Amino acid sequence: MPSRWEVALTGPLDTPVPLGAVQAVVSGWLDDPSQGHEAGSAARIRSAHVGPVRPWACGPLQVRSPGGLDETAPVAILQVRLLDDKLADRLAHAICPGSPVRLGKGEYQIAAPVHEVGRATWPDLRRWSGERAWQVRFVTPVCLRRGNRTSPLPTPESIARGLAERWQRLNPATAPPVSGPGTAQVWVSDIDGLSGAQILTRRAKHGGRWRFTDEVISGFTGRIRYVCDHGTDTDAANFGALMAFAAFAGAGSHTTYGFGVVCPEPTWQPPTLRVSRS
Repeated sequence: MPSRWEVALTGPLDTPVPLGAVQAVVSGWLDDPSQGHEAGSAARIRSAHVGPVRPWACGPLQVRSPGGLDETAPVAILQVRLLDDKLADRLAHAICPGSPVRLGKGEYQIAAPVHEVGRATWPDLRRWSGERAWQVRFVTPVCLRRGNRTSPLPTPESIARGLAERWQRLNPATAPPVSGPGTAQVWVSDIDGLSGAQILTRRAKHGGRWRFTDEVISGFTGRIRYVCDHGTDTDAANFGALMAFAAFAGAGSHTTYGFGVVCPEPTWQPPTLRVSRS
């Protein structure tokens, strides 16, 4: 069951936080210590969920004014999105108010217990509302990987393929088809945003030693409106399910580093140009 959680942190609100720093902290919370090289050392723990698809994603720090979690001063909010029910208890156990958290050069402190802000069952994500247009805001840069290339262009085909492949690996019984007629019937009607280069610093093992490497990634940030006005009801329902999934899973590559955070937004619906067939 996909879910979204928020962790409130107190600390420097104007200090830039590297993307890799957020990933390292969340990975430490969700990793299985029994899979690590040295118990008790979060930096050396190897995730028990390493594989083609990781069952979680995260977002960057966002400053929020008092009021959301009984805060008395602005706090930094870190969003964690889980795609596996079993990780919820692990996350709750890891978040201890008062515990220190280091993000890059900034020293933070957990301000409150982790707070769940949304959830949906897999069948919920498949329920079609009848929508044939979807406007989404890419809060953080989205990049689409194909082999050793990355592109900032979130076409319907590339977005849908990546989301469907992840869903198939996480819950194949409810997943839409990876490739089918749906994405061919979806087009982009509006786009408002920009692409920009991001430097992602990651730690990798080379020759038995850990080293930091930088990767330059081009990603798109902004709004896109997707439309399926000529397709069948099945086409629209499949793409709508993938957009609902993206709100939890993120879209594109590097979602565990905070890339591809998706926020659905309301939009006008097109008239049906021809009788749809399911």
